[in-house]
Amino acid sequence: MPRKLLRRVIPDRETVHQRAGLACRWLGEDDLWHLGRRSVARAVSVGCFWALLPLPIQTPLGLLTAIFFRANLPVTVVAVWISNPLTMVPLYGTGFLIGAYLTATPLVPLDEMTLKWLGSRLPQLWAGCILMSILGALLSYYLVNTLWRLTVLRNRRDRNQPIG
Repeated sequence: MPRKLLRRVIPDRETVHQRAGLACRWLGEDDLWHLGRRSVARAVSVGCFWALLPLPIQTPLGLLTAIFFRANLPVTVVAVWISNPLTMVPLYGTGFLIGAYLTATPLVPLDEMTLKWLGSRLPQLWAGCILMSILGALLSYYLVNTLWRLTVLRNRRDRNQPIG
């Protein structure tokens, strides 16, 4: 079930090479496009790691990391897009609150926050976001791995039950 859904949604290697005109041999390796449990779990983990860090170049960093860890490239890109303009404020706001808690930084009411005050609190933001990205990467890897295995086991059980 997960593999069928992913194959419908994600373009295959040949389609990407034809559209983008990519001639890089290392981008054409089968490991980077394989929709297996481990490669997809690694891809979601890599994507979550980079998505939870407040950086402007998350997708290229995610792709380079996916190549290094032999994770599925399209799934990595989709996972990196967890942080988008609609989700940035809740994600990084949570990261800031966690960092402020870890560093015992006093908070001010929202109406008293200024850009100068926020700029002086970047270490708290980074502390919280780094912790969130590490935990998010670990949890997403084990969650995807476990859900994939449970789905395969359920499908196997359903196939082996007699009809009638």
